[in-house]
Amino acid sequence: MSVRLKALLLFFSLYISSVFLLSLFSVLVVRTTLHQHMLNYVEYQVEPLIDFYQNYYKNPNQYAHLLAEDVVSREITSILLDKKGRVISVESFLEGELPMLERDEIEKMLTLKRGIGEDYAFILKRVGDYQILLLGKLDRIKQVERRILTFTLVLLFLISIPASALAFFLINKLLEPLSYLREISESISKGELDIDVKRSGRRDEFGLLEEAYANMVDKLKGIILWQREFIRNITHALKTPLTYIRGQAELLQMKSYPEERLREIYQNIQLQSEKMERLISQLTTIMRLESQMPLKVERVGINQLFAELEEEYEFIKAERKFTVEYLREDSEMEVDKEYFKMALRNLIENAYKYTTQGQSIRLYHTEGCIVVEDEGMGMEHPERVGELFYREATDREGSGLGLYIVKLICQKSGMEMKVESKKGVGTKVSLCYNLKL
Repeated sequence: MSVRLKALLLFFSLYISSVFLLSLFSVLVVRTTLHQHMLNYVEYQVEPLIDFYQNYYKNPNQYAHLLAEDVVSREITSILLDKKGRVISVESFLEGELPMLERDEIEKMLTLKRGIGEDYAFILKRVGDYQILLLGKLDRIKQVERRILTFTLVLLFLISIPASALAFFLINKLLEPLSYLREISESISKGELDIDVKRSGRRDEFGLLEEAYANMVDKLKGIILWQREFIRNITHALKTPLTYIRGQAELLQMKSYPEERLREIYQNIQLQSEKMERLISQLTTIMRLESQMPLKVERVGINQLFAELEEEYEFIKAERKFTVEYLREDSEMEVDKEYFKMALRNLIENAYKYTTQGQSIRLYHTEGCIVVEDEGMGMEHPERVGELFYREATDREGSGLGLYIVKLICQKSGMEMKVESKKGVGTKVSLCYNLKL
């Protein structure tokens, strides 16, 4: 069953229930009011006669029979009883209708003295040694009740048609975003990505759902496109070393190389294998960083971090002017030490790769940022640094993943990566954070 049909059924259920309850309440109010009016009417009719006979006769027993006859009208009649409750006489209405009551009904009325029976309103009056049970017809009251019910049913029928049309229109309008989102979902499930989700601008729950869904679709499209680009680049990156290794393996099996070249061929195969291993290691790191796994954050001394990196890259000093500038007063930062060292390693190795003999590479701290700066070849498009598989210098070995990993580590650590570079001048990469003194 669709949501639209459920909403319509809910509307009609509530609508009919509310009309029914309103009608029932109205009938009960009208009935109670009219019943009270009938009792007051009977009381109003009999009191003047009782006053008259009391003034005219001294003994109530003398006028009890006369009073029981005189009170009769089209709407009121009486039953005369002795003090033990035995019926002496029953007067008919002026229209000739004789009230028919069972003994148990009369006894009930005598006990209650005032109230509403099945067909009559009744009041009990004591006159001397007698009792007069006055009965008022309820026929007209029942007619009013039937008219109210009939009017309610007619009104319900007449209002239901336009109300149903209006409800159908409003529900369709209200649920329009859901129908639209269902169509979009079906298109996406078929693999159609060249779609734009409309935003209606509504500020109700459905409008907010539409906005959230549009954002989700945009993000999903970005992820799928990223996955396609990622797989294409990975395939390209792995294809070259795999092709080389397979080709060399076939040539070795055919014994196509002389003995003196085998050592060189084996070394090249090993280099290609190491290239694939580095690529797989980088991809594994990217998958971990893009997962929801939390980092192992700890307090790390900056000077200690610098000392470990200087020792690790001591070999660079033989070819480059690699300098590490320590803080005069050591400070600490809260990071995942291994990941952060990986980011700095990537920056130092990039600086080494894109500098030449005698050019400088600096590792230092300034204004809440750890900086790796070099005098290398620089870049024409520093704004693209950190894009997946982006490599500006295609004539050098690389996968285009190193700076992407640095960017991911910064994002995961709540840092900001700033890149300043100029072609032929050098590059400065700053990893900025909130310094913990």
